[in-house]
Amino acid sequence: MKTNVKKAIFLIGFSVFIMSILLAVDAFSQAEIGTKDKASVEKVKKEESKEQIVKEIKELEKKDEKIEKELTKVKITGEQDKIDQLTKMLQETQMQKTAKKSFLEKSLMSVAIIFIGLFLFLMMKLGLKQFEHLLTKKDAIRETEMALRMKTLSKLFNWLGTIILILVIVYMVLENHGLNVAPLLAGAGIIGLAFGFGGQYLIRDLINGIFILIEGQYRINDVVKIGKYGGLVEDINLRITTLRDLEGRVIIVPNGEVKTVVNYTREYAQALLDIGVAYKENVDQVMDIIKEIGKEMRNDKYFGRLILGDVEMFGVDDFGDSQVTIKFRMKTLP
Repeated sequence: MKTNVKKAIFLIGFSVFIMSILLAVDAFSQAEIGTKDKASVEKVKKEESKEQIVKEIKELEKKDEKIEKELTKVKITGEQDKIDQLTKMLQETQMQKTAKKSFLEKSLMSVAIIFIGLFLFLMMKLGLKQFEHLLTKKDAIRETEMALRMKTLSKLFNWLGTIILILVIVYMVLENHGLNVAPLLAGAGIIGLAFGFGGQYLIRDLINGIFILIEGQYRINDVVKIGKYGGLVEDINLRITTLRDLEGRVIIVPNGEVKTVVNYTREYAQALLDIGVAYKENVDQVMDIIKEIGKEMRNDKYFGRLILGDVEMFGVDDFGDSQVTIKFRMKTLP
């Protein structure tokens, strides 16, 4: 939950930062279009609230009406110099009004785009959480295979979804403000190419991480051995896998280093057990008792949900000084 909140805050901050830059650029460009007067440019470049812009638009409309009335009167008198002067003033006020209306509309559209993006981001998070909950709802004791896989894949979906949303929001805001996206895409391609040469190990980790998640080689809460390291999988992302061994040590394995994986808890586990029996006891009778206990455990309300198969008896495995060792196993949930 904390991670989701951090991501939401990051997305909001990033979007607001991009929008503020774009609005500043738009204000500057619209000011240049509206008037060449330096004082007017400085005025439009300042941060203006929506209410202030609406108020100024109304004032410009009133000014337009006043100029039009004066222009009508002057046309009757035929004073050409004054007609030209008033016509120029009317054109300037109309251009300023158009610039401010465009600025306001684009600002509102940018805000709407960002809020829609945030809504989709939160819906994506909620949908993944709800889907995980539905998969585990039927069995409170264990998490189903699908639930474990979904929990692991949700990290990939979250990462890809967040990146795609940010790119789409930035693209739409840029397009909304009339900025040419093609040079930015070309620049991004050059940066990506340079990054590919310099960050080949990082790229390898990311690509291998995607395959690990999609193929389900291991999942969160699996017990695995990767190379010479083993432990419980605490976290998986596109770059690294985090393990915790029996001594509580945290082991960070770059996904690019994952070559061979031993998964001890994939789909099911085998409980391998040894029981010592004194030489004077009837070994066959002991093995029958073990099998009977196994059947009773399978019929038990609690243990029956954890045991997937009957006792598989291997028989006598070793002869000791005072006992024989009987080996058997049971198929269980991980």
